[in-house]
Amino acid sequence: MINHSKLIIGLQQLNPNGGINKFDIKNGWPIETPPVEENGLDIYLEDDMLVINQTIKEVEKYIEHYGENINKIRFHTDHKHIKKLYPQLNWNYYPIWLIVHVFNAEQNKELLCNSFNFKNKTKKFLCLNRNRKKHRDIVCKKIAENYNNNSIWTYHARGKPSPDETDWSKSTYDQENTWGDVDLTDIYNLNAHKTLVRNWANVIKAQRLYNETSFSIVNETRNNLPYDFITEKTYQCFITLHPALYVSNKNHVQYIRDWGFDVFDDIFDHSYDSIDDHEIRIQKLFHDNNKILKDGLEIGLDIQQRLFKNRQHYLDNFRQILLQTK
Repeated sequence: MINHSKLIIGLQQLNPNGGINKFDIKNGWPIETPPVEENGLDIYLEDDMLVINQTIKEVEKYIEHYGENINKIRFHTDHKHIKKLYPQLNWNYYPIWLIVHVFNAEQNKELLCNSFNFKNKTKKFLCLNRNRKKHRDIVCKKIAENYNNNSIWTYHARGKPSPDETDWSKSTYDQENTWGDVDLTDIYNLNAHKTLVRNWANVIKAQRLYNETSFSIVNETRNNLPYDFITEKTYQCFITLHPALYVSNKNHVQYIRDWGFDVFDDIFDHSYDSIDDHEIRIQKLFHDNNKILKDGLEIGLDIQQRLFKNRQHYLDNFRQILLQTK
């Protein structure tokens, strides 16, 4: 895979004059537009782009800016299926976020694995939320109204903190370095991952919450995109030994299946995963899984063994799956 230092960061989230650029709700982020070199340009499009009516505003800006030279631009992205929206462009699947986290987990697997167990399990489910999103408003409202007694849930941006005093507050989390001490130019070297990146460190802080609950509702970062958007929120359940329901984009659960993970179809009804409309998808998730959300889940020996297999698959195989995916 390409060295990260060779990439041009396409979204101008940081203002070159200082501070952070404001996201435009109609046009998305400003973009970097250097002159086209003889051998073309390699541009990394970071995660949170603006999608309206099946078009990506930042990509449209690139098409307009470079015109006939757009075929000399190579776009690198964390999203495998984004190319279906713009098949005429040059796309390279570059899941750096997922790759860094799995390398980091491999190097720190003893700490991570020893932090999560089944000793103090209840039948309650867990739903952790930090930043404000519309779909998180919907999900947390449903939990508060219907499942409050059988859940542990947080929503820091809405004033619902963690019940664990050792867990990070939103401000503490925001102040931590996203990549920890990892050098992004050396991410394939396990020795570069001697300390935990921010999200794995945050999971360790929340270990009591995971250890006292039996499964999760994973409220992903985005749930209304026409392509995949998979973050640490999804795969941290493999390490923490949690089966999960996923509030995310269409086919999110299928992508996890395709990677070879057990999604516990015999326990959950994941038929919501194929629904086009993102709000109806949430409604169906809760409707079809109402019984287990109300009654909870008993983690027996069979489920424990399957969860251990998911964890081992993540630690042993996921890196190669990502690196071999085109």
